[in-house]
Amino acid sequence: MGYLRFISRNLRGRPARTTLTALGLSVAVSAVMLLTGISWGFERSFLAIYRSRGIDLIVVRAGISDQLSSNLDASLEDELRAIPGVSQVAPSLMDAVSFEEANLVSVLTSGWEPGSLLIEGLRILEGRPLRPGDRRVVLLGRVLAMNLGKSVGEPIDIAGERFEVVGIYESASLFENGGLVMPLAELQRMMGREGQVTGFVVVAAPGVDPRELGRTIERRHQGVAAVPSGDYVKENIQLRLARAMASATTAIALVLGSIGLLNTMAMAVAERTGEIGLLRALGWRRSRIILLLMGEAGALGLLGVAGGAVLAAAGARGITMAPTSRGFIEPNLSPLVLAIGLAMGLGLTLLGGLYPAVRASRLEPTEALRHE
Repeated sequence: MGYLRFISRNLRGRPARTTLTALGLSVAVSAVMLLTGISWGFERSFLAIYRSRGIDLIVVRAGISDQLSSNLDASLEDELRAIPGVSQVAPSLMDAVSFEEANLVSVLTSGWEPGSLLIEGLRILEGRPLRPGDRRVVLLGRVLAMNLGKSVGEPIDIAGERFEVVGIYESASLFENGGLVMPLAELQRMMGREGQVTGFVVVAAPGVDPRELGRTIERRHQGVAAVPSGDYVKENIQLRLARAMASATTAIALVLGSIGLLNTMAMAVAERTGEIGLLRALGWRRSRIILLLMGEAGALGLLGVAGGAVLAAAGARGITMAPTSRGFIEPNLSPLVLAIGLAMGLGLTLLGGLYPAVRASRLEPTEALRHE
């Protein structure tokens, strides 16, 4: 009887145990894949804000961990423009608002100057873009407009003030699609931060090294940090927390999954001591016994990976369709994430199956047969 027939027979012979073990592994693998996909989706969406506009540097207050807590004088824009190597500069003020009637919290609110490169990065689907002199008007992201049921020309209440929706836009970034944009001066007034911004975006001139330009900006202006956009996204506190959560979940899932698989394989070895002794008496080497039992553990691991992929896909679908997260979270279940799930399944196989397999291979034939 070949290895595959042995493995198939042993797994099918205990359907309840096989199903429960595979299900437990599936839950662990799906949690890792889903959280990793969400973390990577966040990072991809943040990067899209800057890459779609060709932004090279983010200028914020030095030492801050979140741009929302940054505070710079808006007059710094003219000084940044005067630095050799700077092609474009655009100020930005960011805040978060809530629409409790729609069960939406922490909606990204951006204050931008009409005609800036930030505005030019939006594709207007309906209505018009912001214009100089606009007051009490907003642009809604496509997803936010859908969630609020708002269209062009309708009023919208923001932080107790009434605005008119003059346009609906689409962006390359998921976060911007779920947010809103208003004139910089209006958001400054609402926040009581006249003359202040949370940061600037900078486009370097062709041929200029963005990192060297950033160092030049920092030397000329004490108290500011000019960070390349890719580095800024990687150091974002929310993304770091998401990555830490994914890593912690992976570690916990590895421990729990390996313990579950170890228990299953240990019970399988205890129940089949006589069978293992007979195989040893028939001339099976210890390496063949180990290979047989590791094959069973590997089959359970693959079942867990397949089930985990299905659960992760279903979970991702549920997240994207849920009213509270629709349009704001988009798990990135890329082939690399699936590869991580496969590697985790193999890791669980090694951690949970190796000890019982080695222990079984050390049984002497006479001892195993006497146990039967």
